[in-house]
Amino acid sequence: MLSGHTLLKVKPDEIAAKIIEGEAILINLSTGMYYSMTGAAAFIWSQLTQESTVDRLSQAVAGQYGIEHVQAHGDVERLVGELLDEGLIVSSGDPSGPMTPEANPSSAPGAYVVPRLVKYDDMADMFALDPPLPELPLVPERKRA
Repeated sequence: MLSGHTLLKVKPDEIAAKIIEGEAILINLSTGMYYSMTGAAAFIWSQLTQESTVDRLSQAVAGQYGIEHVQAHGDVERLVGELLDEGLIVSSGDPSGPMTPEANPSSAPGAYVVPRLVKYDDMADMFALDPPLPELPLVPERKRA
């Protein structure tokens, strides 16, 4: 079970990600799967790029969207579980010091929608043949006899 204080971080060598106009687009370079997250989910991803915890993410979401902490915590915990299951983030122990949420009230977040991770696999074969980052080979070449 994941603790609310467990430090979470993106797998930088295996995940290519960018947030464009409020949508987080992620590619798992080792599997070729790609993902989309909008709204609160994109906000959560932006927080994870700097390492965070479920508790910290929940506080930031509640503050950013003006929702109850209990709802934010449940939604964040579910999304983080999906991100862990997909291998997009890893847990790396407990943080050494106190962490405060980083809500950004100056940006207009829009209405709160339960954060979702949308998964696409239609490009997995293409990425296996031609990875988007050639410096990260997916399969070592075999020697010919």
